[in-house]
Amino acid sequence: MALDAAVYGLVGAVIGSASSIATVWIQSKYQARRERAKAVLDFSIRHRAEVVENSDKLSGPVTVLPLAVYIHYQEGMLKLVESGNVTKEALVQLRKANDALVAELDGMEQFKSTDSRRTYVPKGDI
Repeated sequence: MALDAAVYGLVGAVIGSASSIATVWIQSKYQARRERAKAVLDFSIRHRAEVVENSDKLSGPVTVLPLAVYIHYQEGMLKLVESGNVTKEALVQLRKANDALVAELDGMEQFKSTDSRRTYVPKGDI
């Protein structure tokens, strides 16, 4: 009878520790995913802001792409960096995929923006 209680106690301890480990693992997985998404969004916003800032140095209107295009690019770049596959060929493929996204978005007539903010006019040309 004393052996049964010891076995049940051991089984309970194993189950308790296994559930704790599983909980920590699941939390860390979702936290890493949130941090990765935040990093991609931060990089994308910064990248787009740099495009707008540098557009002031050019004459004439400059098309500033939607934030989604920058997110797509930064997500792909982060995947390349994480995989250790930052090669010329991989970067060319990423650029082609991003250009295809831009072309697809431009081809969607029903979603064309009438918002004049999509085309950025540098301050010196106003």
